[in-house]
Amino acid sequence: MTTSNIYNKVVKVMLPCVLLMTAFIFASCNDWLDVDPKSQIKEEKHFSREGGFKDQLTGIYTKMTTQDMYGLNMGIGFVEVLSHTYDINPNGTWRYVNDFDYTNSTVEATIASIWSNTYNCIANCNILLRNLEEADPEMFTGYNYHIYRGEALGLRAFLHFDLMRLFACAPSMNGNAPGVPYVTEYSTDIVGQKSVNETMQLIINDLREAHDELALDTLDTYDYLGSQIISLERNSFNYFACCATLAKAYLWMGDTQNALKYANEIIDWNDGRYSPGYSWVHPTSINATNLNERDCAFTTEHLFQLNISDWEDTANYYFKQDGGVNVLTPSDATADNIFEVDAGLGTDYRLIKCFAQDGERRYVAKFWYNDGSTFNNRYPLLRFSEAFYIAAECLKNTNSQKAVELINTVRENRGLQLEPLSKELNAEQIQNEIYKEYRKEFIAEHGELFFYYKRLNINEIKGASIRGSKSVFVLPIPSNDQEFGGYSN
Repeated sequence: MTTSNIYNKVVKVMLPCVLLMTAFIFASCNDWLDVDPKSQIKEEKHFSREGGFKDQLTGIYTKMTTQDMYGLNMGIGFVEVLSHTYDINPNGTWRYVNDFDYTNSTVEATIASIWSNTYNCIANCNILLRNLEEADPEMFTGYNYHIYRGEALGLRAFLHFDLMRLFACAPSMNGNAPGVPYVTEYSTDIVGQKSVNETMQLIINDLREAHDELALDTLDTYDYLGSQIISLERNSFNYFACCATLAKAYLWMGDTQNALKYANEIIDWNDGRYSPGYSWVHPTSINATNLNERDCAFTTEHLFQLNISDWEDTANYYFKQDGGVNVLTPSDATADNIFEVDAGLGTDYRLIKCFAQDGERRYVAKFWYNDGSTFNNRYPLLRFSEAFYIAAECLKNTNSQKAVELINTVRENRGLQLEPLSKELNAEQIQNEIYKEYRKEFIAEHGELFFYYKRLNINEIKGASIRGSKSVFVLPIPSNDQEFGGYSN
């Protein structure tokens, strides 16, 4: 099955994104994206109003919250199991993923689902972009034409980047290896593969264009009773989400100069202060006695998050005793190792406030659904703190003291203000501290530690019995696309 055939199948059958939130409006909501004259009329009618473009974006975000994507497999589940921060029960359903057994039939099905659903969202980004090109800009309120275009371009790049991180070599492994098909149009044309380096440049190009479009929104300030108000939408792919993705993508390519540039856009804007928009989790929020008042997910630091409406059924199953052999959590011994308890760092908020007892065991509680909590259902895809790690890595060879200062800023906001790192650390020691921070900061967060290993082509994966290699780091492209599309990696 070629990429175009994937589109023809998933866009019709797997709930077109525009329809997920607005299906009640349409009598036959799957029909309007069919490639025939009648459906073309329906598509044109749908995008004849500004609300149709907003609905399309809402539907894409909603699609991303499903268990096939970031609601489980690309979130706390499949890709995070690859990081080996969890202690997986050998009798549970995650055991084959934990062993990197990509030939297991269940694992193969999950991989195929990640591939097809991500391309489904990309297809719907392209539908939106196509209709924006044909739309009258005067139809849109304020800067919304540019905002919607920036979101769609940014999401298209963000989703392709995650496919690259899963299904292609990292540039450090082989920049000339095949990348994933980079699809920029909704059509029946077959999209070929370019090299990893070329595909990453296409991602960068989309992100830089999105960066310019989105600047019209997030940095738009206005006075209200003498105060400066800054509009920041965490639930959409906003300006700072774009900055963060650019920083990550450039770092993936080994371009530390540009990675630092975009990481600093985030760091310099906030400057570590409590201010409107993104800020470090407040001590009052993290130290609340009652779990339903505690911000275990550090939501004020989310640059881009998804609101997952059925999150209680997922989080309170896999992160509590109800999950049984399928539970996703480090053992007490593993958690204590991750957070360096024996080294005197047991006061870390990420351990003492974000793990909690359920029955006889301690579990990851950062994403628990707690009745009455205002912090429920929020799953982060991009965090404020990662900008500090990226900047530190970029500076470790040229300004080691600044690099240490950046890491210490995160640690201070994690309850480790009395345990600062020495400013005399060398580049290798700084990199090791960044690695330890990734282990602590991104537990249960969409495989960020796995991607850290892969980006640097590190052979030793802590907690895994198998060493890192291409067969571990590069997921096989689904067999249908290998056979009929001629794709390889």
